[in-house]
Amino acid sequence: MLALSWIVCTAVSDAAVRSRPKTHTVIMQTMEFRPKMLTVKSGDSIVWVNKDLVPHTATTDSFDSMTIPAGKSWTYTAQTKGDFPYGCTFHPTMRATLQVR
Repeated sequence: MLALSWIVCTAVSDAAVRSRPKTHTVIMQTMEFRPKMLTVKSGDSIVWVNKDLVPHTATTDSFDSMTIPAGKSWTYTAQTKGDFPYGCTFHPTMRATLQVR
């Protein structure tokens, strides 16, 4: 009976760990978003870190970081499922996609 209780507790504990929200990082460097495609789960957070010498944004219809100065970051928590192509309003060639599952 004790062994069965341990198995059930372990399974519940493993499921809880897997369902915890995670934090993902997107680096803005050399006028690019890295990675260009990021898949996260609803409830996860994404941190955009600007490692360039100029300001950037991470902007789409669903979210807008506003200006992220050089050396700073911005965090967004994904709630709505879908594919969200985004870009930098200052640098139109900077494009990437956030996929929320």
